[in-house]
Amino acid sequence: MEDCERLAEVEKILDEVADRAGQGAVILVEGRRDRDSLRMLGIEGRIIQTSQEQLFVLAERVATDHSDVIVLSDWDERGDEVAKKTEIYMRSNGVAPDCELRKKLKELVKKDIKDVESLNGYIERLRETCSPKPQHY
Repeated sequence: MEDCERLAEVEKILDEVADRAGQGAVILVEGRRDRDSLRMLGIEGRIIQTSQEQLFVLAERVATDHSDVIVLSDWDERGDEVAKKTEIYMRSNGVAPDCELRKKLKELVKKDIKDVESLNGYIERLRETCSPKPQHY
């Protein structure tokens, strides 16, 4: 896949995340830098760090107040484990979290970056690569 096509697909996913967050969805990330990266990308709304408390307790707390939950853990081994456990714990509390957006992002960017915190810089680089260059005559 070409860089510009990849950029369009990543931005489409992040637009969906931003839209849903604006409508009240909760985004679960692993740490502060992940949250900060999403903020720099213009994603507002509730972003909760899974590193702040035990996943089971967090899932129970979030599930009591929210029905739309997006899991955006990193796409490394630990992130995969966090996503899997979060999904299990959320489902046991009656909420089916969205792990598909994470899966799509992972497929698009895993060869270049391994975590959510790198998304902002990655997108900036792709935008620079894909922006039309001025012609000098």
